[in-house]
Amino acid sequence: MAATRKSRDLTQGDVFAHMARMVIPMCLGIVAMMAVGVVDAYWVGQLGTAQQAAVQFVFPVNMAVMSIAIGLGAGAASVVARAAGRGSHDRTRRLATDSVVLSFALVIVTSAVGITIIDPLFTLMGATDAMMPHVRDFMQIWFAGIVFIVGPMIASNILRALGDAIVPSVIMVLAAILNMALDPLMIFGWGPVPALGVQGAAAATLISNMVVFVIAMAILIFREKIMDLSWPGWNELLWNWREIARVGIPASGSNMISPIAMSIAFASMARFGEGAVGGLGVAMRVEAFAIIPFFAMSACIGPIAGQNGGAGMTDRVREAFFKSFLFCAGWGLAMAVLLVAFGGMLAGLFLPSAEGRAVAELYWRIVPFTVMGYGIAMVASAGFNGLGRPLQGISLNAIRGFVLLAPLSWVIGSVYGSTGVIAGIAAANGLMAVLGVIYTLRFAPLTADNGKQRPVAPKPASAE
Repeated sequence: MAATRKSRDLTQGDVFAHMARMVIPMCLGIVAMMAVGVVDAYWVGQLGTAQQAAVQFVFPVNMAVMSIAIGLGAGAASVVARAAGRGSHDRTRRLATDSVVLSFALVIVTSAVGITIIDPLFTLMGATDAMMPHVRDFMQIWFAGIVFIVGPMIASNILRALGDAIVPSVIMVLAAILNMALDPLMIFGWGPVPALGVQGAAAATLISNMVVFVIAMAILIFREKIMDLSWPGWNELLWNWREIARVGIPASGSNMISPIAMSIAFASMARFGEGAVGGLGVAMRVEAFAIIPFFAMSACIGPIAGQNGGAGMTDRVREAFFKSFLFCAGWGLAMAVLLVAFGGMLAGLFLPSAEGRAVAELYWRIVPFTVMGYGIAMVASAGFNGLGRPLQGISLNAIRGFVLLAPLSWVIGSVYGSTGVIAGIAAANGLMAVLGVIYTLRFAPLTADNGKQRPVAPKPASAE
């Protein structure tokens, strides 16, 4: 076990080798999870239009709740990685345990509230009478079992913070495989299993995550021995929760910025017709697959920055940041060349209208050459979260989303039409590539914020 822990010590060895070791399996996990959405949509689509629309309709609410979980995971990874970097095993165990407890407490509250507001929430969002029974069927199960969905995410973030990239990715892939295998069984029934329809889609997600939840917690408890079940006292518990939330809350907000900004870009494109919107949507979905390594790198740089920052190794932190930036530049340019080469074929495959195909092809000829800026913003923001400096992370995403992308796509689009919207997105990415590097060099100290000295619970008085 000692040798294993040493091999996962991110403060030793080649920085880029650690990055590659963590990014590659993470990419596989992300691909697997994205595939679940495609398979879910296919099987639910066999039930009917109202059922498919209902499951798609709940997506924004699911993503909003999951953004909170992602933020909690970022907070957990940050405090655990910094404590591990300082070599404080007892402190690492305490923070890992308190992260799990905090996530469970918040998720239980979210679940209870969510179940009670399903009808008014989705009615307010515009769900039709035909959709509402299916929305209710799906969300009741989803909210009831959300602890099993969030639990593996928190556990995986803790494992990554300790330098383990393989097990979290295996957990993601296993959950995806189980979910995809259970979908048709639970939705349509077979043998003694009844056909549950839309409820079956939610049940498949719940069951698959229950399995990996048990596995993930067993790994934390028995293999890592990272759970400290002793009572720390209210002072220390609340102190630790505050430290986790100090990173987790801004990280949750930061995670929501890009979808909001992109919705404004879509609204700008909507002025030019349904074909243009369809072209932009397909172009962005394909691009999202092409830049999966950016998402993987953003998930992995936090632990690297956190451990090295916690250990005071600022040179290694800086190396991690700038090598990840170079990776984003190299990968982005490679994907841009491929999308230019195959853009026409892809547009013809996914888009029926000539207008939509034209928008998608133009997007792929321009935006991917600047998408490195998006990657730099993501990676730098995640790196600052790992260092315990979340305000620097959220400010980068806010600049890209609200200062650059949303205004530029709207203003340039107002002058040059759909071409202008695309140009605005490209300009935002390009400026972010430059600003991200300057910001990191000039305004962001690459050291860990280890906070003030935590309170120490008084020892109980000895019996007379």
